[in-house]
Amino acid sequence: MEFAEISSFLETTADKLEASWDIRSLSNIANQRVPDFIMSGRGTLLRADIHILWTQWFIESICNPDIFANSPQGYAYIVKTVQKRVPLIFPGISEDERNEITKYIARLVDKEVQRRKERKRISLSLENRKMLWDIYGKEPRCWICGYKFTTWAENKFLGYTNYQEAPLPQFVDYMTLHGLTERDICVEVDHAVPFSKGGDEEDNLRLTCGWCNCHKSDRVSLYDVALKPRALEHPKLAKQSIPHPFWTVRLLSVRRSCEYEGGCEQTVDNAHLTVFPRHPEGAMNPTNLRVICFEHDPLGSSRFVSRTIAEQVR
Repeated sequence: MEFAEISSFLETTADKLEASWDIRSLSNIANQRVPDFIMSGRGTLLRADIHILWTQWFIESICNPDIFANSPQGYAYIVKTVQKRVPLIFPGISEDERNEITKYIARLVDKEVQRRKERKRISLSLENRKMLWDIYGKEPRCWICGYKFTTWAENKFLGYTNYQEAPLPQFVDYMTLHGLTERDICVEVDHAVPFSKGGDEEDNLRLTCGWCNCHKSDRVSLYDVALKPRALEHPKLAKQSIPHPFWTVRLLSVRRSCEYEGGCEQTVDNAHLTVFPRHPEGAMNPTNLRVICFEHDPLGSSRFVSRTIAEQVR
């Protein structure tokens, strides 16, 4: 992209709060092609998540699945509802095409209805927890961040009685604050596809640390949270930006390997990974996050701060 194009894009889209209520200005902004440098290498994830969200909004605007989730009205009524709207949305297509798109959209709505129906969560038995633990092999780790579970966490998860007080770390990673609470270092069972979104109770189960499970919750998209990054007063680095935990979880769960420029074989299967900023003075939003292992971490020992300092962020 030429410098003139870069300048034009920034002039059109940056610092345009006054354009938020002007449709002509918004149309001009919307018609811009987003250059790759804006995405900072996260274009695939950012575009995929927003496209999925837009599609969900489109489907739900035609027929709201919440209306049918716990209603006696079934699939036939969904088809009728969609059938009424399709000619208005696609006026130029043939009757056969309208029927085809009606059935397709109705099936999508019905699938979402099934996901949202009230279901009872099954409590995982001790036997099943032990089976899941064995499946993970000799060195079980969190499937999202690669945190290696301690013997204390293993004993607690498997119901053994010989575990003492939680061995919380004296210093914690200020980018994640992982280890501030006992739950952070516990072993938990996560539904990769959230239970509330239709995730099943079998092949969908994963071992995760409590920190990742808590912040993943039932979210599936970067756009599920829109909070500004928080800040921490670092004893050496002064005021530092901290990413929303879910942004970190989302990136780790998708990237799953160290992004060190020189190449690295560390993945969540063999190492605990974290994040650091591409631009140190920049805000820690999704476009400024990179996955890194502790061996190649540019922050080094500065990454860790005392619990007293970390607790001030919460």
